[in-house]
Amino acid sequence: MFNKEELFFKRAALIFFICLFTVACFIFTDYGIYWDEGVQWTQIGALNYNYIRTGNSAELLSNFHRYYGPSYEIVLFAAEKLFDLTDARHIFMLRHGICFLTFFIAVLCFYFLCLKIFKRHALSLLGCLMLVLSPRIFADSFYNSKDLSMLCFCIISAYTMYLFIEKQTIFSAFIHALLCGFAVDIRIMAILLPIATVYFFFLQKERKIIPLLVFIAYSLFFIMAFWPVLWLDPVQNFIEAFKQMSNYPVKGSTNLYFGQSVPAADLPWHYIPAWIGITTPVVYSVLFITGLFFVIKNSFASFKSTFMLHSVLFMLFTPVVAIIVLNSSLYDGWRHVFFIYPFFLIIAVYGFSQVFQIIKNMMIKKLIVVITVLSMAYTIIVMIGIHPFQNVYFNVLAGNNLRQRFEMEYWGLSYKQALEYILAHDKSDQIHITAANLPGYLNFYCIPAEDRMRLVKDKDINSGNYFITNFRNHPQDYDIPNSVFQIQVRGEKIMEAFKLR
Repeated sequence: MFNKEELFFKRAALIFFICLFTVACFIFTDYGIYWDEGVQWTQIGALNYNYIRTGNSAELLSNFHRYYGPSYEIVLFAAEKLFDLTDARHIFMLRHGICFLTFFIAVLCFYFLCLKIFKRHALSLLGCLMLVLSPRIFADSFYNSKDLSMLCFCIISAYTMYLFIEKQTIFSAFIHALLCGFAVDIRIMAILLPIATVYFFFLQKERKIIPLLVFIAYSLFFIMAFWPVLWLDPVQNFIEAFKQMSNYPVKGSTNLYFGQSVPAADLPWHYIPAWIGITTPVVYSVLFITGLFFVIKNSFASFKSTFMLHSVLFMLFTPVVAIIVLNSSLYDGWRHVFFIYPFFLIIAVYGFSQVFQIIKNMMIKKLIVVITVLSMAYTIIVMIGIHPFQNVYFNVLAGNNLRQRFEMEYWGLSYKQALEYILAHDKSDQIHITAANLPGYLNFYCIPAEDRMRLVKDKDINSGNYFITNFRNHPQDYDIPNSVFQIQVRGEKIMEAFKLR
């Protein structure tokens, strides 16, 4: 039986999930097409899907992206074929809808994962609120089939890990292995999930070896099953995939990092911690530091009281350490390791619970609750105010002159709004568009077919009617007259359109 407080939070959680799904249904078409989505669609999803159908490996093996984890993209491409979609706009809207649905399921699993760890509906709801009210994560949940799908399946797999450890049945081993295999075939770093499972398993007093062996065997099977290139040479191609992903080639790519142009292959060790620090609501980071302190402190006092959190710490810190040690290439922020963020939040929730448990003064407890609630309310206001550009969110720690110090709208999603504005205000039969980079043309596919026919790609700025830019690799303003459209997020210009003639 629930006490009144827990019953209240259980009902509040139900309302939260209903509201989240309802809001998403109204806004998921607001987001544009990101820089890599064309490649994800045509070269990873389509390529692997066609190989599965035809068995012709020549095209797959000759493609540069053959080692990129394809499992989620295969599902997205299969959905497109299932619904027999041919118009590009409908295809991308379907992709975005499935991306958010995946995130919604992951948030549900995060709720039950937190419930397994903390045994309280109030803390589970807090964790889910923090996950959804993380502006960059929220925005990417509608379109990012690369990094957010990895985050989602890490959450789902972490939840099935706890179920497997708890039940230790053949069925739970099978389900957990399936999800781990799928996650590894999105990003190879998810191999940490089965490793964490084995580690967590051997911390248990009661251990059933047969389910563990079933889990290991099926994990290997599903890793190969969801990754077509491994069908051709499982061991060698897995090694090649690991080599490529540990140091993904980004020739000449640089990062604008605190105003300095830093090579993507030579980043300072603090790159990931700094990016998390300046793009996450500050209260979450404070709670994380608090939680980390208490995990370490309580582990020395009683290992048993914190051993469930050890797998969380393993999943949180191992990827970051590996990236630092391997000197892996990253670019444009920390999206490559978004999948560690749920584990970051679990430690933050633990910090909140420990502070609440230690403090006995009711007035101070209420003050902590008020500060947390006000922080989240402020984040909601900010997210509504900058919608649908939560992907360029920075907190107060990032300082001022952000466009001069960091890449902001680097994925070009806001080209969608610029194109919509031009079409609404220019009634010409043909409108020649010159875009600063690829997403300007990809976002043509966001436009309904009848309007899209009026748009003409014109890469020569001397002959186009309009020039549109997201300021990628160009933090300075353009010396072009006749600006007709701008998007500003909290005082920073992230998109501009100029009428040329």
